Amino acid sequence: MRLSSYLRYFPLLLLLIIFVVGGCGVQDPDYYNRLGVYLDSQNKIDDAMRNYKKTLRIDPSNREAHYNLAVAYHKKGLSKEAIQEYKTVLELYPNDPETLYNLGALYARSNMQDAAVFAWQKAVELKPDFAEAHYALGATYAQKKQFDDAIKEYLKVLEKKPDDAITHNNLGVSYSEKGMFDEAIDELKKSIKINSTMAMTHKNLEFAYRKKGMEEEANSELKLYEELSKKTN
Repeated sequence: MRLSSYLRYFPLLLLLIIFVVGGCGVQDPDYYNRLGVYLDSQNKIDDAMRNYKKTLRIDPSNREAHYNLAVAYHKKGLSKEAIQEYKTVLELYPNDPETLYNLGALYARSNMQDAAVFAWQKAVELKPDFAEAHYALGATYAQKKQFDDAIKEYLKVLEKKPDDAITHNNLGVSYSEKGMFDEAIDELKKSIKINSTMAMTHKNLEFAYRKKGMEEEANSELKLYEELSKKTN
C-alpha cells in the first residue's frame, strides 16, 4: 500500500491516540480539551466548542479550555462571547500577552478603540518585542490621527520585522501626515524595494514626491500605480 493510502487514515489514528492517552474516564477534563483541539484542527468548530464546554463543566478554572473556547468563539464571529472568555482567562492568568492581544482585536472589531489600545498597551508592557501588538497600536493611533504615537509603534515593529513592507508603507504615510516628506519618501522607497507590487505604496510615494515638487518622480510613481491597479482589477 502506498504512503498516500496510509495518510487517509491519519485523522482516525490521531483521534484513537487521543482516546488512548486521554483514557476512557468521562470526568477527565484534559481529555475533552484535547478532543476539542483535534476537532478544531478538523474545522469542526461547533463540536470543538461542545468539548471545551464539557471540560469547563468538570474544571471551571481550566485556563487552556477557556482560551480555546475564546478562540473558537472568535473564529465563529461571536465577539461578545469571545470577549467574556478572554476576560476569564485574564482573571486566571493576568499576565498573558497573547490573550491581551486577542482581546484587543475583539475590542477593535466592536469599535471599542480605547479598550483595544489599553489591552495592546498592556500586552507590549509584558512582551516588549510583540510586533503584532505594536502594529495594532500603530494602526489604531494612525486612525485616531495620533501620528507621533503611530510612528513610535511602527518603528518598534520594524525593530523586530525590518523587512515588513506594509509597516514601512504605513510609517511613510504617517510621516507624510506630519509633513515629514523626506522621511516619508525614504520609508516608502524601502517598502517598494521589499515589495514592488503594492499599488497603494506607489500612490503614497507619488503624493510625497509632489509635496516636494519632484514632478518627474511623482509622474513615474503614478504610472506604476495605474499599471498595478489594472492588474488587480
